[in-house]
Amino acid sequence: MLRELDAPALTQLLIDRPDLAVPAPTGFAELASRATTRHSITLALQRLTAFEVWVAGVASGSRAFKPADLVVDGVELADVEHASERLRSLALAWGDSAVLRPVRALSNVFEKTVSGSEPLGQSPPLAQPPTFTDAERRDPTLVTKAAAGSAFELVRRMDCLVEHCDHQPLRLRRDGGPATRDLRLLAEMLDVRSAAAVTHLDIVRTAGLLGVSSDERDDILVPTAAFDNWQRLDLQAQWVQLVEAWFERQPSTGLGWVKRLALGAFGPPDEGRVLTPADVRAWLDWQRPRRPGRTDRQAADLLEQASWLGLTGLGALATYAMPPDANALAALLPERVEHVVVQADFTAIAPGPLTPQAAHDLGTLADVESRGGATVYRFSTESLQRARALGWDSDTILATLQSRSRTPLPQPLRYLVGDLDRLKPPPAAEGSWDATHRHRQPLRASAQVPTELAADAYPDAAEIARVVEVLRKEEADPPPSTDAHTGSSWGDVFDSPLGALREAVETSEVVWCGYVDKAGRRTERLFKIASVEEGLVEARDAKTDESMQLPLRRITAAHILRPGA
Repeated sequence: MLRELDAPALTQLLIDRPDLAVPAPTGFAELASRATTRHSITLALQRLTAFEVWVAGVASGSRAFKPADLVVDGVELADVEHASERLRSLALAWGDSAVLRPVRALSNVFEKTVSGSEPLGQSPPLAQPPTFTDAERRDPTLVTKAAAGSAFELVRRMDCLVEHCDHQPLRLRRDGGPATRDLRLLAEMLDVRSAAAVTHLDIVRTAGLLGVSSDERDDILVPTAAFDNWQRLDLQAQWVQLVEAWFERQPSTGLGWVKRLALGAFGPPDEGRVLTPADVRAWLDWQRPRRPGRTDRQAADLLEQASWLGLTGLGALATYAMPPDANALAALLPERVEHVVVQADFTAIAPGPLTPQAAHDLGTLADVESRGGATVYRFSTESLQRARALGWDSDTILATLQSRSRTPLPQPLRYLVGDLDRLKPPPAAEGSWDATHRHRQPLRASAQVPTELAADAYPDAAEIARVVEVLRKEEADPPPSTDAHTGSSWGDVFDSPLGALREAVETSEVVWCGYVDKAGRRTERLFKIASVEEGLVEARDAKTDESMQLPLRRITAAHILRPGA
């Protein structure tokens, strides 16, 4: 069946079942062998809806079936036909639209359960997903504005977080996590719960904005060069980069496809539908009942994170959220400013998001004290001494503050800066020299962006297209293997026996096997193969019906006996 698929259908199969494409199969026999293993079938079932899983479970109990055979009370034939075709497109069943055969390993998967924990029941689930027509509705315009405010707040929190690590690096424990005390201080600075602070920290690390460096004692978290580039982006582009990191590279909060699927429960954003965690859980349970990591808490955590990420607002989906659209968000965000208001109590208030250079200057000279309608920076002897360690002298500090402040510099702040000249200068920090401002830049760590997520690291469409091209090319130009005396092709007898054994499991045909027995003698017999799992072949002698188990490594050749072969 796989050989008969056209290129688009074969490409779609490998997209839907990416484990079949990694590593790239060398031929259709190997591809078929992989597709019929219990592990691969279990992964494929994770991509089926509740109704499709039910159809697969019922069909697995028969050697061959027609869609009409599976129709019961309350089930439409058209729905069963659609689900059956889905099984065929995923290579969980083979044949044509009239009669299909489930792959043998499917029955093994459904021996005990149908959804991982619930027994296979007689009552089929609904053929269509829940619609939540009775859900509360909100004005989409207000929803999007509220979500945009959260998106802006997210960017500001992340900027403050990384700037904080720039001047007060977080020390890491041996297990790679931050100390509890540092995490608590970070949560207070960001004005979020400790659990949310951990997620914020995970996002900036997976986005490549923070990296691990070392001092004389411990590993520490400091910004990377990517953070400097990120600060130069527009606000909407900064937001998109953070959200994509949450979607793609942060499996601790769920796989990317699960997050996208969950947000799809809201339906069109212009409907302003408000969903509860129970609604999202019901949606996910119908869409992917066998998905990994099902927990009651998953939906609640996902909705909470989507809210402070700016994907939802007032409990409904923002119009720019799926997929994240920077252009649609841009019109809803404030303009950057270059100035602050310096006050006599050694604070400076930024009335809006600062430009990258202004944020760099204020972040170097002061510490973030609080956020809210505006960011408050506080000057202190420690923060100014830190700037001196980076090469700033008192004249440069005063000149920078005068250029950034909309008000005259208060006299107490001038005295505080002037006192720096009477203090012992701190040791110069290591780093690169900035010719523009004549001060040293802080050290930067190397980004440690995850390149693979074991459960979600799938090849892209271009890679799969190349795999299909190679398969087609090898099929069109097979290696010659013809007997010189009879003209019969016997190449498959001496090829790897696994493909023939797998095929015999599905077709229930008799197989000629050559193998080595326990005494090391070469022998051959005719078998009916029951299963091929984990390197062990279970078979029955075709003549005596004797049951046998053979290690696959002892089988030297296998050939399916067919009329005329």
